[in-house]
Amino acid sequence: MAQNWLVAQWVQIRGHAKWELLKVAGVLIIPAAYLLLQRLRNLQLDWLVAAGIFVVSAGVLLYLGTIRTNIPQSSSAQSTAATLSTGRAFDATEFFRHSYYSPLQAEIETNVRAAAAQNQPNDREGFYVKLIGIGLLSYTYDMVWSAIYKSQVLALLELNRNNGLLPLGQIKTYYDQAVTAYPLAYENYSFDKWFAFMKVNILLVRHPSDMVEITARGKDFLKYLLHWGRDANQRNL
Repeated sequence: MAQNWLVAQWVQIRGHAKWELLKVAGVLIIPAAYLLLQRLRNLQLDWLVAAGIFVVSAGVLLYLGTIRTNIPQSSSAQSTAATLSTGRAFDATEFFRHSYYSPLQAEIETNVRAAAAQNQPNDREGFYVKLIGIGLLSYTYDMVWSAIYKSQVLALLELNRNNGLLPLGQIKTYYDQAVTAYPLAYENYSFDKWFAFMKVNILLVRHPSDMVEITARGKDFLKYLLHWGRDANQRNL
């Protein structure tokens, strides 16, 4: 009973708009910072992944904090880059003005420059962009994966198997099955909240006709899971 109660409380927290920010602080920044401290002193291969995640974490915080709750209806033909847009220009001056400056920053910057010089000496800017781009997408998908439910992954897979388009009622069957299997956990987690999680994370869209379509980002998310050998059975609920 105690475990079921904790699950139910977690569901309520998960539905809150600030849940993404809590995940960033607890799941990403602390372990990434620890990993960086362990790896950045020596130019080992796997420090590049940690550096990429750490460098973009502050930017992703900004991204998550500015996602509009009313996501415009869009076609799955949109590029992933377009769906990652916050819809406003990035103010670098304000970002740097409010950022925390660590005494470790100089050492990290030195190692990033050294890695760029070693890997892409003729295109260092390209190296930085690649590092940030890979880190941002990996971080974003990992954060979705850390919170998504099995029922939601199954719904996305079903969409993908049916040319990316299904009636809303058919998508709801996955929610209904989960409610039957986990009534306590879903007691305060409505279908609207369940659906909104995928909508806010731009994995799918609902058209005025009540047809649901998977987005380019939703398809890319499924490819990312396949790349890392993840499947729906590894998630709960």
